[in-house]
Amino acid sequence: MNKLKYLAGLAITMIVSAGPLMASEFKQVQVQLEHPANGDTLFMPGAKAVLQSGHSSSNRWLSWVDLTTNTAKQVPIPTQAQFFHKAQIKSQPVEVLVVLGSEGISYFKPEDSSWHRLLNTESLYRTVDSKRLLKLDFVYDLNNDGLSDFVVTDFNAHHLYMQQQDGSFNQFSLAVDAKSRIFDENPDYTGRKARFLDWNGDGRTDIGFAIDDSLLLYLQTETGFSTQAQTIQLGLGLTPDVQAELRGGDGRSFKGLSINRLYDVKDLNNDGVADFIVRQELFADAVEQSYSYRIHYGKMEQGTLQFKAEPDARINTKGIQSEPVFADLNNDKKLDFFTPAAEFGIGTLVRALLAGTATMELQFFPQLPSGKFPDKPVYRQDATAQVSIGNAQVNLPVLKALVSEQAPALLLIGDKDHLKLYQSAKEKLFSSKSVRLKQAIPLNGMLASTADLDQNGKMDLILPFTHLDPEAVRNQLHFLLQQ
Repeated sequence: MNKLKYLAGLAITMIVSAGPLMASEFKQVQVQLEHPANGDTLFMPGAKAVLQSGHSSSNRWLSWVDLTTNTAKQVPIPTQAQFFHKAQIKSQPVEVLVVLGSEGISYFKPEDSSWHRLLNTESLYRTVDSKRLLKLDFVYDLNNDGLSDFVVTDFNAHHLYMQQQDGSFNQFSLAVDAKSRIFDENPDYTGRKARFLDWNGDGRTDIGFAIDDSLLLYLQTETGFSTQAQTIQLGLGLTPDVQAELRGGDGRSFKGLSINRLYDVKDLNNDGVADFIVRQELFADAVEQSYSYRIHYGKMEQGTLQFKAEPDARINTKGIQSEPVFADLNNDKKLDFFTPAAEFGIGTLVRALLAGTATMELQFFPQLPSGKFPDKPVYRQDATAQVSIGNAQVNLPVLKALVSEQAPALLLIGDKDHLKLYQSAKEKLFSSKSVRLKQAIPLNGMLASTADLDQNGKMDLILPFTHLDPEAVRNQLHFLLQQ
């Protein structure tokens, strides 16, 4: 099942700019690395740097790219490190690189390439995968004081470390068990996803965990977090966890199976109140399935979040999706929806393996003034993925939706040795004609990302190249900077 979702997945990101974009408004920059850029990318604006991780069958790397000189140098990776991110800590003037590992959290000083322990913590990650260093969201500012706080998943709790104004940390442990799967003597543990929302309307960020059709809720207080949980019955028709766990060998039939999961919690209609998004997975059989999304808009009534049991809006898509996005496509301050989708059956899989290609479709659903979404996508764009049996790899195209503050949207597609940019159109979102920009395109477009690298208010495109790309661009980062 995961392989199907990976094949269906396309990296889709948003770029914010100040006006309509033409190909001539890009500045192209190339940076050579000493390793494949096949890991994760992280932009650190305060440090004016980009962090790029990479790996091979026997090594892992992390490079620090100086955006003032466009040069890269490797960062020594601590043996205990498993994940990296950026954080603002009291003792440092700008944000720093931090790693979470088997022993705790440490931060990096680039001036002398030294690591310093920030705090010790237990976590779900008791041992280290020596082949990977991945980016992980474990850094937050939960009380909006400008200092980073940390949320670390453990087997029986989420540990919260809230940074104080003197640089120390107050710890709060929120009791919630990780999910486990056991096929044989080797267990598989997954931490429950923390949901951030203001449940009681006091302006503070609370934390909840979806369990079956309920929410295990921990409220933030003036001094930190309450460690006494409230259990909120959601009534959203979420499938109980034990039934939502899909794995072969259980003797269940996938034909006609329907699974409802809490997909996300975010403010979709810009009213300052969190909304609940439920994803429904419908199975024709174990291979062929389709997704739809049910939107429950939240309202703050009598000091608590309320929403209807029946969805206020629905989004009906076809095929399997990965990396769906809720973002404002038309500048009405409300979040729209778009997703890559691939319809898979046994015949489709066989054709993909024989032909070496698979076709996917990008589908766009703008949020209507009523808060509902169209029954069908208002715009579609096809893309082709390359399937390599020899390398056991699926190479996905660069496919980006770009949004500006004045123009509704712009679509960007990688095609061999150039990018195609589709200007916005009122009725159908995008023009049928494109502007071409000559640019090397990485084999795996899923690695592409965006950030405002030159901090001019316009987001830029980051294209990572790996050891499988042509020699002329191998192991490079390409920046396309909006001017």
